[in-house]
Amino acid sequence: AVVTNPVKIKFGVVGMQIVPAGVDKYMSGHHHLLINIDDLPNMKMPIPSDKKHLHFGKGQTETTLELPKGKHTLQLLLGDHMHIPHDEPLLSEKIEITVR
Repeated sequence: AVVTNPVKIKFGVVGMQIVPAGVDKYMSGHHHLLINIDDLPNMKMPIPSDKKHLHFGKGQTETTLELPKGKHTLQLLLGDHMHIPHDEPLLSEKIEITVR
């Protein structure tokens, strides 16, 4: 898609409940948005927190970002109460957007 700033991104998940970080509940987790990532993080460790790995630990299901003009990739990864991906990682397809 071709978009303009601010870029609004809505998250979704099927079969899991979205809860804040720190809440240890069966079949639940919170979103992490991976921006322009070539290699996925270690799936046995907490997901990094930086400009390319955004945490939504309050249980947010959408965000608005200002991204530089150009092409970007976006991908969601669900983390558990300690920001660690589940044993079978819940990972969205990677999408590409162009910011004009």
